[in-house]
Amino acid sequence: MPQIEAFKGVYYNPEIIDDMAKVTAPPYDVITDPVKTELLSNSPYNVIRLILGKAAQEMGGSRPQSEFEEAASTFAQWLSEKVLISDLEPALYDLEEDFEAVGKRYCRRGFIGLLKLEDEKNAVRPHEKTMRAPKEDRLELTRRCRANFSQIFTLYEDKENLIEKTLSKARQPETMLTFTEDGITRRLWRITDAKAIAAAQTHLKDREIFIADGHHRYETALLYQQERRAATPSAGENQPWDYVMSYFSSMSSPGLAILPTHRLLSNFPAPDPVELESHLAKYFTIEKCGASTNREIPNLLERLEKNGDHSSFIFLAEKLAEPLLLTLNREAAAEILDKLPTSLAAIDVSVLQQLVFNHILGISSADMEQQHYTRYTQDAATAINAVRTGEAQIAVLLKATKIDQVREVAHHGEKMPQKSTFFYPKLATGLLINRLD
Repeated sequence: MPQIEAFKGVYYNPEIIDDMAKVTAPPYDVITDPVKTELLSNSPYNVIRLILGKAAQEMGGSRPQSEFEEAASTFAQWLSEKVLISDLEPALYDLEEDFEAVGKRYCRRGFIGLLKLEDEKNAVRPHEKTMRAPKEDRLELTRRCRANFSQIFTLYEDKENLIEKTLSKARQPETMLTFTEDGITRRLWRITDAKAIAAAQTHLKDREIFIADGHHRYETALLYQQERRAATPSAGENQPWDYVMSYFSSMSSPGLAILPTHRLLSNFPAPDPVELESHLAKYFTIEKCGASTNREIPNLLERLEKNGDHSSFIFLAEKLAEPLLLTLNREAAAEILDKLPTSLAAIDVSVLQQLVFNHILGISSADMEQQHYTRYTQDAATAINAVRTGEAQIAVLLKATKIDQVREVAHHGEKMPQKSTFFYPKLATGLLINRLD
């Protein structure tokens, strides 16, 4: 059963940092080199100096050890200089985020605490496959810094949103922090009320926890736990490394927004267009969508959304004259898709990977896991422009995965392909830090 604990969060000293927007960052796995450069220029105390970025994985190599050493040295210095300070008593931290997505206003609610790490028999349910290189990178950073810098994003069942209501009433009067960045307003409150903390613990102990984002970081935490247990066999249970800092939000919260993650194939031999279209026609109804100019992107996405629950996507290739709207013929594809569990076969991204990438294009699961060809973006224009300029040979625009589909896959113990969901906005890194020593 899930075990939730309050903790003494480490946070930026408000007497030194007066604008949190200058020191926070997205999770490391979305920080490209240009974003990293911008974050470094924002402040000498931006958390990017601790979490680094994903440039090493983008280049297909490993990060120099000097970067990990520098992150650890910087972390120790900031603690020593009181740039980062710690709460004196354990707390849960209530987080509220106001934002706009796909033309709609949202207010996402959740809280930050510690989640007990267990083996595979526990009630923590992942829903996505992971890749080796990011886990190796995060594990080395954890070894050097002995801290969680980012939260795992988790979801739980609470149809009445009782935990949200309970914690809201128990907030301390003043926020720990309030700031707006990129149109997202974040507010964080301490919750030290013992009854409210106990209510959250009791509610969640009989429920499954679903990982929405941070699968690599969760698996990294498990690996680090194993290492520390092996190195300190007499330490006993409930050590700092037996927990991982996590954000918890109700699946029934109206503030959840999931965006699609589009696919790009780069450095990939573009197939003959006539042969490619012939293969696709065996399994999909094909509608040609006209020229792929940026002005027509809303129309493309609208056509895709109108297909509703039918598995479909917009397919673009370097040698195809125009984008194609592909709508699955399940009967024709049954022999191939029947190899998938039912919960996965119902999801567009699984259909794409199994039928198009694996079967038609011959991209293996190992290729996908090691990112030999695949890249990802939430921006349809970026995907289309990459094909137009030759940066990518193929792009696929998808609909967003639904929360019910995430629940179904995780509940059955299955895993979607990598990057199947994008819960928007990403949690800001730098709000809180959890020390592991």
